[in-house]
Amino acid sequence: MEVLERSLELLTESDLIDLYEGSVNRLHKYFLEGQGKKWTDLYDIEQPLAVALCQGAAMHFHDKVNGIKDFDVWFFYPFNQTHLPYRTYWNWDYKNPKFGRHPLIPGYSGRKVDVLIRSIKAYTANDSVETIHQYLEYENTASSRELAKKAVVMLAPRKMLGKVAWYKQKL
Repeated sequence: MEVLERSLELLTESDLIDLYEGSVNRLHKYFLEGQGKKWTDLYDIEQPLAVALCQGAAMHFHDKVNGIKDFDVWFFYPFNQTHLPYRTYWNWDYKNPKFGRHPLIPGYSGRKVDVLIRSIKAYTANDSVETIHQYLEYENTASSRELAKKAVVMLAPRKMLGKVAWYKQKL
């Protein structure tokens, strides 16, 4: 397997599905089988408002120039009484050989995938793209400001798979 800081391989719809499914599995291990069970009274982990590939890998999906260092998959849920653990994130190893592995991220035979969650107050039910826009434009958090600097590619709902919802500005 090739060792490159940034992979220039193109992301396909199949890759997006793999990233989504692997990230769902990682979240399920925590929220449905592990310590995160305490959140299931407030949040339906299986029903996010939106799931998106964000930051550098999302930029690469859109511009085909940025390259992929790692993958960041974000799950957005409607806020309910208290925020989900926003400083926690989970990882898994995306072992698709076409992307190689990052030489400075030890412990992964493929590219690292970070799985992050946010419970958000500004959202539009049944409109995942508008929900992303509202989060990036109005939540005014460190995370929303950082995500707005790059790109957001929809992973779920499935009918939105591959739609670029944001690229350094509202599209």
